[in-house]
Amino acid sequence: MLGNAGFEFRRLAFEEVKKYSRQRMVRLAGGLVEGVRLEHYSKWGKPGIRAQLLDIKKRRLEMDFVTEGDDHSMHVLNAVSPAFTCSLPFSQYVCDRIQQAVH
Repeated sequence: MLGNAGFEFRRLAFEEVKKYSRQRMVRLAGGLVEGVRLEHYSKWGKPGIRAQLLDIKKRRLEMDFVTEGDDHSMHVLNAVSPAFTCSLPFSQYVCDRIQQAVH
């Protein structure tokens, strides 16, 4: 079902709600890293809400950074995690892009 925004909002909303399940999140993490088990997590924080770009042409959420700019500015869009692990390499990438635009 497509909503007024032109994408499957209901499906997307249900996918996001599933992230509130500790069991599901630990199971997904266990698929990435060996040895992750539900019993290792006695405390659990509340999931947060974050702004995320929607690609209306592809009808999906952007899952990575988007940069836009010209020789006068650079905009980093869709920084989906405030503590992202690639911050130093990504900052170098942005600086390199700015330097290329200037020269």
